[in-house]
Amino acid sequence: MTTTASDLNYAELARQIAARMSPEALLSAEDVGAMLGYPARYIRETIALAPGLPIAIRLQLDADGKRSNPRWRRTDIEEWVTTHRKKRPTRAGRPRQQTLM
Repeated sequence: MTTTASDLNYAELARQIAARMSPEALLSAEDVGAMLGYPARYIRETIALAPGLPIAIRLQLDADGKRSNPRWRRTDIEEWVTTHRKKRPTRAGRPRQQTLM
């Protein structure tokens, strides 16, 4: 199914973008995946289980105790990315051979 420009609700699209850009926004696995460049499934099955990633927030949906899909605060994910980048080790191994011209 192809979406045309006349089918788009630009006000709703703008609202959704603004809501996700808020520092306190709760991001889904799809949103976190878009930030990090990974599919949502990889976020849920691998990254979410990695040590150090902020614990997901799961809101209770009904009285039976059913909970929502995991959500993460935008600020927590951005902080995790920043600290994770700082801890990245330098490459080990033999230095590259220099060629003489």
